[in-house]
Amino acid sequence: MKWAPCRLLRKGIGIFPRKLLGEDAAAIVLSLTVVAYVASLLLTAIVDSHEVLLGGGVLLLGWLGPLTGSFAWFANPLLIFAMYFSKEKPSAAMVAAFFGFALALTTFGIKTIPIDNGYYTALGFGAGCYLWLGCFPAVFIASFLSSRKSTALAPGE
Repeated sequence: MKWAPCRLLRKGIGIFPRKLLGEDAAAIVLSLTVVAYVASLLLTAIVDSHEVLLGGGVLLLGWLGPLTGSFAWFANPLLIFAMYFSKEKPSAAMVAAFFGFALALTTFGIKTIPIDNGYYTALGFGAGCYLWLGCFPAVFIASFLSSRKSTALAPGE
């Protein structure tokens, strides 16, 4: 006679259920990514010579970045695409997250911020910026976890 916990583990029941390592882990990582993205909008993103810019303000005005040679704002649509399609099209989401992260890293090239009558000098980046940057690898991981085939037993087995 076999020991009972061994039979339970073979059936997928045990301390670490197989499903937790599959779909549920991807959903948890994706949920945390969405929370981190929203939090990044509320935190300091850029410190310039006259004020502190929150992530939400940078999101609203970031499309003006090409005026100063910065295209980092355009990583946001790629991030949203990757978040939205991480379950249905995980391979496309991973590609979008990868290229979005590469585009987002151009943030560190920002030297000036355009305003009505001139430019402010960017002095540094805050927690909101780094949290936003962290969303890209997180959604990549969530998409990767979604792409894995579930190892749970099929219904009826």
